[in-house]
Amino acid sequence: MTPGPSGRIAPALREIEELTDRGQFAQAEALARRLVAGNPLAAPAHYMLGYAVQSSGRFEVAEPCFARAVTLDGTNVDYLLNHGLCLLSMGRVAEAAPLYERARSLAPRNFVTVWRNGSFRARIGHMQEALALFESALAKAPEQTRHAIRLDIVECLLSMGQVEAARERILREIGTPALRARYLCLLTSVSRDDAGSALYREVCTEIDRPGLAPADRSDLMIRKGVMLQASGRHDEAFATLLDAKRLLRAPSVTAAFAREVDERIALFPAQRVAELAARHGRSSFRPIFVIGLPRSGTTLAAQILSAHSTAGNAGELETLTYVAAKLAGGMEDAKADAMARLYEESMRVVTPGRARPIDKMPLNFRFVAEAAVLFPGARFVHCTRHPADTFMSALQTEMNPAHSYSYDPVSYAAYYRDYRRLMAHWETVLPKRIVTLSYETLVTEPETTIRALLEAVELPFEEACLAPERNSGAVSTFSRLQVRQGITASSVGRWTPYARHLGPILELAGA
Repeated sequence: MTPGPSGRIAPALREIEELTDRGQFAQAEALARRLVAGNPLAAPAHYMLGYAVQSSGRFEVAEPCFARAVTLDGTNVDYLLNHGLCLLSMGRVAEAAPLYERARSLAPRNFVTVWRNGSFRARIGHMQEALALFESALAKAPEQTRHAIRLDIVECLLSMGQVEAARERILREIGTPALRARYLCLLTSVSRDDAGSALYREVCTEIDRPGLAPADRSDLMIRKGVMLQASGRHDEAFATLLDAKRLLRAPSVTAAFAREVDERIALFPAQRVAELAARHGRSSFRPIFVIGLPRSGTTLAAQILSAHSTAGNAGELETLTYVAAKLAGGMEDAKADAMARLYEESMRVVTPGRARPIDKMPLNFRFVAEAAVLFPGARFVHCTRHPADTFMSALQTEMNPAHSYSYDPVSYAAYYRDYRRLMAHWETVLPKRIVTLSYETLVTEPETTIRALLEAVELPFEEACLAPERNSGAVSTFSRLQVRQGITASSVGRWTPYARHLGPILELAGA
């Protein structure tokens, strides 16, 4: 949303917005910077600069622009909401929360303000509050906006495990042309249809529809591949899944990741980590980090742990990523203390009243050193699973281009090799603080494994942890439906029908 000021800068603001909406981010930013230079006290100019920069994904550059707009005009709800979104995107939850609240207090009847507050609550896992806000926004919204809010409600219901209620809404809304692809994907996720079903034919028809966005076509092709698999047509399924990923044309991240691993191993030898922890550690805060490759069982692990009465699931936030980036320039006392405080305050907003927050951002395995230094009481649960099962699960999931390493076996094998190299380093540096949780062992020997896990992270045993499917907490990850089905070994070895396609990965696993 953009403010509509009158006067001489209004045409420039409209042009910046149009350039940004067309994806011409560099041109939009250049124009916005010129506008700010000529109008340093114009809040709309700073806001539009933030809007242009944030749209290109550079949240840290955008944040001070939004902050300046809010300073110049603290009553504009657009400024407040977009500043809040920018902070949230960086994991700075404790700073974002009051901005959303202030916007809502200023415009309690504005459906956009209520809707965006719902989105904020959903993002931090407070789904009951989010659902109430979405329903309130829906009642106030104009008809042309209600479809998007209804989709948010469906996503919210699925995250809460209310599958039948979500299915009913999907079936009511599936005729919405602009959202049909998304609703078809959701419907296939809550159904058990195979390639002989009417739903399969609907998906195929939608895939062939002219003008469909590449991301939507890719998602539908993934669902087609899953249904082919359900029919035992594994070679067709594999080819369809690979084609779905190729549609995204995502650049490879494996070479950059290999360099990152080299740098982190060199930067954080055991002695340096110990020295930094002795200097900067905050012993009173004891988060539990659930780490590992996506689709390795991190959601199940988090549900088990957060079923404990003293723990809370913080979900997948970018907070530690932000903290690590800020500490990259040097870990001076003031900076380390500020980042530890920022992280702790954000976790307390997300998991109020819980002494042990569960941070389950899987790729936090990259930042084990920073977390270990700032929080000597932290524990790390490293989830492992057969790499071929992890790959096949990722291939059947709508993983965004940041996870392009999971789009084909060769890239995955390269990424996996470097991930294991980094984890081996952390296990040497912090041998008593990292517990390895094997997915295969967990699902075949659940009680023994869960008891050992709780002891390793210093949580007293509670029966509730043996039944994570009863954990009423929201789950927003791709595994949100699977974890509601209880602990089962049915997903072990699902890679075997695809063995002839997985040579590079099976070589790593010794299979």
